[in-house]
Amino acid sequence: MKYISLILFTFFYIQLGTAQNNTVFQSIKSSRPIPISDIKTTHFIFKDKIKYLDLGSRYFVTDTLENIVKVKHIGGMYTEKKEEKETNITIITREGDFFTVPLYFKRDIENTTYKFGYGDTNFTSLSSGVGNSSRTSQSTSTYSTNQNSVFTSEKKSYDTAELLQMCNLSKAASANVTLKGNRDLIVAKIRGIYYKDDFLSIKLHVQNFSTIDLDIDDFLFRFIKDKRFAKDQVYQERLLEPEMSCSDIRKVKGTGGSEIFTFVFKKFTPNVDEKLRLEILEEQGGRSTTIVIPRKRLLRPKVLK
Repeated sequence: MKYISLILFTFFYIQLGTAQNNTVFQSIKSSRPIPISDIKTTHFIFKDKIKYLDLGSRYFVTDTLENIVKVKHIGGMYTEKKEEKETNITIITREGDFFTVPLYFKRDIENTTYKFGYGDTNFTSLSSGVGNSSRTSQSTSTYSTNQNSVFTSEKKSYDTAELLQMCNLSKAASANVTLKGNRDLIVAKIRGIYYKDDFLSIKLHVQNFSTIDLDIDDFLFRFIKDKRFAKDQVYQERLLEPEMSCSDIRKVKGTGGSEIFTFVFKKFTPNVDEKLRLEILEEQGGRSTTIVIPRKRLLRPKVLK
């Protein structure tokens, strides 16, 4: 009799757990996607402080302050492909509440503020928390934070001749730094950081030791938070766009092939708590490599004359 009771109890427990899991996954699946712009900053406001944040795409950027997450799309040329326009964001608060929300790119948006975890039944449901409490959200008053956003920058147009001169000077300059990234048999080295007038340039050497040619989709430069300064803050990167790429080459041949790439930027300096990360991404492939450039290296470039 005890044996039969144990079997019935086990069966009931499994069915109950399955039903609860299905409820959670159905709630998450039904989450309404939120549009994200490249000219306005969207704010997610949570009831508790943020403990964990994961953003699924490199074409969206975030920053946090206690219980607020700021989200923006990097825009520019990265608005055509599906993988550049759609992603999801996952948030876990310090109280253990879990949220996952689909995001998609849309330039002209109305609502720029959404509240999560306040439990008001009049709110429109966007995501469900994992646990005993239901999580809801609502888009609130419409406003633009474009003028105050940390992601906003005014871009000055430069004469092509000035940029080409900086390219040529950088290509001819001797190496003054060696920073290395090595992954998937792709070896990348920063060989030079140079400065002249309004410009700062970075010279990159890429070698491919795989037998498969490397077709490069993009080079992404991002400011990231130095971990020494990130004790009480979840931080993700902001994009740095070059004024010019000095080479049209986008293929590094296999079996030891190598290429030099030089990028010219409007002169910049990182914040005291930031470093610069370079990502090299393969077109229609999974290979990539990353190099992190410390702030002190960027503050001491070689001066070109």
